[in-house]
Amino acid sequence: MDVSCYQRRPKEPKLLFPMIIEILSWLPVESLLRFKSVNKNWSSSMEEYSFISKHMNRTRPVRLKYRLTKQPGYIALGSEENYECMFIVAGLVLEKHSSSQVCRIRNPATHQVLYLPDAHLGVNLMVSTFNSSTGEVKLVASYRENNEAGFEVLTVGKDENWRPLKYPNQGLSNKQAKRRQFLLADKADAGVCYCAETLTDGQDMCLEVHCLDLWSETFMTATLPGGVFSDLSKARIISWNQSIAVVDIIDEALHALVLEDFKEQKWSRYKNIVPMKFLKETRFPEGGSIVPSSVDSDDLRFVYNNGEVVLVYDMKMRKVKSFIRRRFDGEGWGNHRPSLMSFEGMRPEEEGASTSTTQE
Repeated sequence: MDVSCYQRRPKEPKLLFPMIIEILSWLPVESLLRFKSVNKNWSSSMEEYSFISKHMNRTRPVRLKYRLTKQPGYIALGSEENYECMFIVAGLVLEKHSSSQVCRIRNPATHQVLYLPDAHLGVNLMVSTFNSSTGEVKLVASYRENNEAGFEVLTVGKDENWRPLKYPNQGLSNKQAKRRQFLLADKADAGVCYCAETLTDGQDMCLEVHCLDLWSETFMTATLPGGVFSDLSKARIISWNQSIAVVDIIDEALHALVLEDFKEQKWSRYKNIVPMKFLKETRFPEGGSIVPSSVDSDDLRFVYNNGEVVLVYDMKMRKVKSFIRRRFDGEGWGNHRPSLMSFEGMRPEEEGASTSTTQE
């Protein structure tokens, strides 16, 4: 018999494992959650942050329903009635209960949730920073207590409790100086947030800008040069093209001094003066006040009555670019970039909700 007649059928080529992982990194989260049960190697690879990061950069935004809450500036995502969204980072949503100190991190794509330790009473703002190289997320909460400003920091998935930070000038409220204002910039560079306070000592008043580096958890302080503004009690800080500026509205114009280099405490040589006569030509609802919010390129943003109206003014063209009235009782759809981000202790939403209810 001629054995040459019985040639073996060539083996079908198999995809190499790295190629499979590469293909998976382009798929939506819903598909990946199903594929995790197919193969243990696939599942473990999809839980590695290198894969999560690659997938996060490639995934397409999805439409996510939101509801405007009664509190201006906040929204609720999904069908949750009692939780307000404070910010979104890396596909994760930080939510705070509307009537308690309960906070949680939720992933709308994977339907997992992590309930955080209760924040300090009197929390008025939370900000976050995300390390895209490691996947670490840090939160910082600011609060007011007995005319004192305070800060707490939490590394998500690692810290069991919020850790207090030593704040500059802490304890001065009832001594030589009195804290008059506490402001936080609406927008700042990743990993850094800014706050400002005016301090009085007799007839003397000064304004200090504090910079908090969330990764090193340290503060730096820069003092506004004297004589720049006649009434520091009216001044506020805003983000100004990746920097921070102290601003005030004087005689129908916005006056701004920019802190160009925080480490060197280098302020701009001259004040920026932006005419605001356009405000007289703009009709606003009665009973509110308009305040500058931020500068991005040539766009100067104002908010009116806690965000009921947002106005964008083009400083270069000297004209109003957009005028938006917001409703705080409606629903809408927004773009959300999903991710596989997860932390130790995360549970399915239904299980986490029942646990939270039991604790309350």
